Amino acid sequence: MEPFRITALLLALAPLAACSTNVTYEDPDEVEILSTDFSYSDLKQIAQDLTDSFLSSNAWGGDVPRIVMGGVANRTNQHIDTVNITDTIRTALIQSGKFSVLAGVGDAGLSEIDKDLGYQKSGAVDQATAVEIGKQLGAEYVFYGRFTTLQARHDDVESIYYKFTLNAVNVTTRQIVWADEKDLRKRKDKTFLGW
Repeated sequence: MEPFRITALLLALAPLAACSTNVTYEDPDEVEILSTDFSYSDLKQIAQDLTDSFLSSNAWGGDVPRIVMGGVANRTNQHIDTVNITDTIRTALIQSGKFSVLAGVGDAGLSEIDKDLGYQKSGAVDQATAVEIGKQLGAEYVFYGRFTTLQARHDDVESIYYKFTLNAVNVTTRQIVWADEKDLRKRKDKTFLGW
């Protein structure tokens, strides 16, 4: 084969070699920062810090309080699934054994309960085995929160500040008995070759 054809063939195949994809498993506990966007590492850090704060709080006395994890308003400029954060917190609280966690309004679990109760009342279920209506537990505390960001840019620097605030309210008294915040800040410096 002529040297010209070999060179042309190699040049034609070079982009294909450069575009190969490599997929690997990564350690989910390892911190990974790819951009200033909210990431799974940020989610894990926020959830862990707030869970530790709940568990060390003395706001509950010696009781095992009945709680509902309410909504968290996303006030960021990113699409962030705040339910993912509260699911992680809820799981840790259940596993601690220090809280009785109930399904809340809007939870998939509560809508599944409602569907099953409707089915049990449909006549298809033997009423001797159907659950008794009106025996669900009420929450003593409701958790709710807000997720916000502040962003600043100047010349070659971008900085983003994330703040996740969570509150626990006593349903009877409306008193906020616990509140905590977790914040993160990320910075991106423009490199010589561009962003």
